[in-house]
Amino acid sequence: MIKVVVFDAYGTLFDVYSIGALADRLYPGHGAAIATIWRDKQIEYTRLIAMSDPHGTGGSRFYQSFWNITRAALRYALERLALPQSEAQEEALMGQYAKLEAFPENLDVLQRLKAQSFATAILSNGSEGMLDKAVQSAGMADALDKIISVDSVRTFKTMPTSYGLVGKAFEVQPHEVLFVSSNAWDALGATWFGFKTLWVNRQNLPFEAIGPRPHFAGADLNAVFAALA
Repeated sequence: MIKVVVFDAYGTLFDVYSIGALADRLYPGHGAAIATIWRDKQIEYTRLIAMSDPHGTGGSRFYQSFWNITRAALRYALERLALPQSEAQEEALMGQYAKLEAFPENLDVLQRLKAQSFATAILSNGSEGMLDKAVQSAGMADALDKIISVDSVRTFKTMPTSYGLVGKAFEVQPHEVLFVSSNAWDALGATWFGFKTLWVNRQNLPFEAIGPRPHFAGADLNAVFAALA
C-alpha cells in the first residue's frame, strides 16, 4: 500500500553533529558542546514559533526561515559557552551546515528505492536553499522525486499542515506514505498524522514516553526495506 517513501533531512539523511569537527577546529575542545547546544536550540526555536501562533492564517506570524533560525541558534550556543564570535567563524560554520555529511548508506538506499519504483521525497523544516545545497553536496538529487520544505506553510513540524504537504505533492493518502525519521518526536508527530512511520534509531535511544510507537524501527536507513516488505 506504500506509494511514497518520505525522509526527514536533518539527523536522518544528514548528520547534524558532523558539524562538531569544524566547530572543534574553530573552538578547540568545544566542538561537541557547540553542535549539541546548536541543534537543541534550533529545534526549540521551531517549536516556539509554531506553538505561539498555531492557528494563524497562512502560517505563524512569527515565522522565520530555518536558515535564520539556525544562525540564531548558533549565536546562542556560542554565547552560552562564553566563546568569542566573529563573522568569519559564523560564516564558516553556517556554510558547513549547508553541506552536512550524509550517512554512508543513504545514497544506496535511495537508489534501490528508485529501482523498485517507489516515489521518494524529503519533508523538512529546512529552507529550500539549504536543502538543495545539502542534497547536491551528497549526490542525492537524482534519487529524490521531490524536496518539500515547510516554507510554503510558514510553520514547522510537528504541525499537521507540515505533514499535509506530502499529500499535496503526491496526491496520496497518509496511509500510503512511509515516513522515515531519526528524530523520535518527528516519528511520533507523523504517526499521529496518519503516516506509516519508521524510526531510525542510530544511537540506541529509548522512544518517547508518550503516544504510540512508530510502526517500524531500525538502526540505519536499510531498515526501510524491512518496513516495505
